[in-house]
Amino acid sequence: MDKTQIYLGEIQTQITFAKRAFEEYLHALTASDIPSVFFHAHHFPIHVTNIDKLIDVDVSSFRGQYLTSLFSGKTIDLKQFRRLRNHLEHFAERLDMWVKNFSGHAFFDMNIITGAKGFPTKAFLRAMNGHIFRFHGEDYDLQELHSEVERLVQLLDGRKGGGF
Repeated sequence: MDKTQIYLGEIQTQITFAKRAFEEYLHALTASDIPSVFFHAHHFPIHVTNIDKLIDVDVSSFRGQYLTSLFSGKTIDLKQFRRLRNHLEHFAERLDMWVKNFSGHAFFDMNIITGAKGFPTKAFLRAMNGHIFRFHGEDYDLQELHSEVERLVQLLDGRKGGGF
C-alpha cells in the first residue's frame, strides 16, 4: 500500500468521526438534549483538529514528504479551532482558572443561550448561542468549522477524480 494512502485513510477516518459528531450535535440540539449537545460539541473540534494536525505538515518532516504536495496552498482553515481543542484537552486547568476568578456571581454552565441578552462572559464556563460554542470566555463557530470540513471533503473528492 502506498504510504500516502495510509495518511489519507486516517484523514478520511477523522473526517467521518467529525461529521458524525456534528450530525449528533445537531440532533441533540433539536431534541434539546443538553448534555449530548455539549458532549458532541466537545468531540467535533477534537476530530477536526486531528485532521488539521495531519494536513498542516512541515515539508521536511516524514509525513511532509507524503502530504505537503497534496495540501500546500490549499485554503482550508482549521487552525482557528486548535485553541478550542487545547482548552478542551486541558479542561482541568481551565476550570481551575475559572474557579480561581469566581467571585460569587451567578454561575451558568452547559446552557443554551441562543437569543438571550446580557450573559456576562464571567457568568458561564460553557454555553451554546446558536452554533457558537462559548467556552472559557471565547466564541467558536461550529457551523463555520463544519463548512471547512466540507471544503476538505470536496478537495479530497477532487483528488479522487484527478483534482490534485
